[in-house]
Order: sequence, then structure tokens, then C-alpha cells
Amino acid sequence: MIMCAHNCPELVDGFSLLQKTLIRLLFAGFLAVGAYAIFLYSAAWGCIYLGVAILGQAVFVLPGLCGHCPYPHQLNDCLFLPAGIMRRLVKYRGPKITPSETAQIGITLLLVVGIPQVWLIREPWLLVLFWALLVPFLSYFPFYLCKRCRHAGCPANRTGQTIDPDLIRSHRRL
Repeated sequence: MIMCAHNCPELVDGFSLLQKTLIRLLFAGFLAVGAYAIFLYSAAWGCIYLGVAILGQAVFVLPGLCGHCPYPHQLNDCLFLPAGIMRRLVKYRGPKITPSETAQIGITLLLVVGIPQVWLIREPWLLVLFWALLVPFLSYFPFYLCKRCRHAGCPANRTGQTIDPDLIRSHRRL
């Protein structure tokens, strides 16, 4: 493990109930507001948006990001779902996220954020609400978590440190 030579934040071994609740509500909230705005004008496009959001998460984000994350698999914690559910949904695939997985995750995020903008612009109060939920959700990662995260294989990780092998061994039986 690489040690930090100067004033570095402490690495996160898990997430508080408050952190998990806020991130889950912000995520579900901006998706729900986006879907609602679309459904106000077009049920077909609303269904397409929900399909993109659900399939994008299931096909790209869960295996491409969550499948590499040490938290549910080695530390029995997860920011997005209860760790046991996440472990049943996705098998651990090692820490390294490939460039194609990074691109797939990015495109999925761009789609779930970008698609509803056409309809949100027509409803300014929903547009403000969508972005009021999205900005704190997205800001949490680069401004807090990525500076403290133990997922060394993630391209956004800014710690330069890895998970402690002794900690992995102690949690392997989960």
C-alpha cells in the first residue's frame, strides 16, 4: 500500500447510512424527475428513457463499475444498493476497469442526463429540480469520494492507494 506523504484525506472503508440514503435518493430523484418530465409529453419516449436508464445500469454500469468495486465484495458495503443484493447481481471481476467499460459508463450517464433535457426545458421548475438533484449527486464523487476511495482500479480514483490486502482477507468470507 502506498502511504500518503502529506495532508491526505483518510480512506473510506464504508459508507454511513446518511451517505447511502442521500446518494440513493438523489440518484432515484433525478431519474424520476427526468422520467416524469418526459411522460408529461410522451409515454413512448418516457418508456424509452426508462428502458435506457434500466438497461444502461444493468448492462454497462453494474458489470463495468460495480463489478470492479471492492466495497460490496470485500468490505460488505455499497453506496447504491445493499451489499448483499449487489453481490448477487454482480460478481467481482478484479479492480481494473477497462477503457471500453469507462466509455460505456460515461455514455450511459450522458444518456440518462441528456435525454430528458428536451422535455425539461419545457418545464422550468422540473429542469431546476432535476439539476438540483443531479449536481450534488455528481459532485459527491470527484469532490469527496474519489479522493478517499479504495477502488484503486477506477480511473476516477485520486488517492494513489489500494485496499489493504489484510482487510481483503478478513472480509473474503462475506
